[in-house]
Amino acid sequence: MCHPGDNSGYNHETEQNVELPGSGRTIPTFAYGYQPGEQQPAVIILHDIYGVSPFYRDMARRLAEQGYAALLPDLFSREGSIPNRNREAAVTRLSKSSLATQLEDVQSIVTQLKSEGRKVGVIGFCLGGTLVMHATSRTSAIDAGVIYYGFPVNNNPIPQRRESPIDEVEQLQAPLIGFFGADDTAVGVHNVLAYKQKALAAHKDIDFTIYPGVGHAFLTFEQEGPSVAASQESWSKALAFLNKHL
Repeated sequence: MCHPGDNSGYNHETEQNVELPGSGRTIPTFAYGYQPGEQQPAVIILHDIYGVSPFYRDMARRLAEQGYAALLPDLFSREGSIPNRNREAAVTRLSKSSLATQLEDVQSIVTQLKSEGRKVGVIGFCLGGTLVMHATSRTSAIDAGVIYYGFPVNNNPIPQRRESPIDEVEQLQAPLIGFFGADDTAVGVHNVLAYKQKALAAHKDIDFTIYPGVGHAFLTFEQEGPSVAASQESWSKALAFLNKHL
């Protein structure tokens, strides 16, 4: 399971609600530290199949505290919320969405931020990590990409989502850093290694870490639990990577 959570109980005084340009419509977005027209670097957070949740809203706050304009767009705003935040409902909604449209939304937001004179990074988780791989292969406007347990290989193609990031790796146009769990059978370590090998063969700037003893959705900001060490190390590396490139 990724990071479902329940949005109803989350609130933070520094959170903003903004509308950013998307594909044919604006995209409702949670924002921290964002002022239109300013030039501080921005980080776009791309959520998992459960959509926007307190986990990602808290992450946006943490990134803003690092000096970034942190933006969390709702990439399922067209399909709406799911009444029960369980996997079956999330997968059903995903099947009604379009990879192409979500990537167009990301591109539109990146274009807006670049027009303000900003450097732009993207960080994604599960579905969002997959979108990072696709997006950085399809545009040169992104300055850095961070992947948490994205899917290099699409094992379950559907009409709206046929493509695999591994087939686009030779078109990568931004440095990537990625973090995966060795026990993540959904993503598959062999797929991660195949993507990395293909990227290195194409002389791309890529740095993937596979952590033993953890599976999918391992990142936590809690202080106790089996994935704390991997979480702390990977988050530290992610922040250092963003600081270097943004």
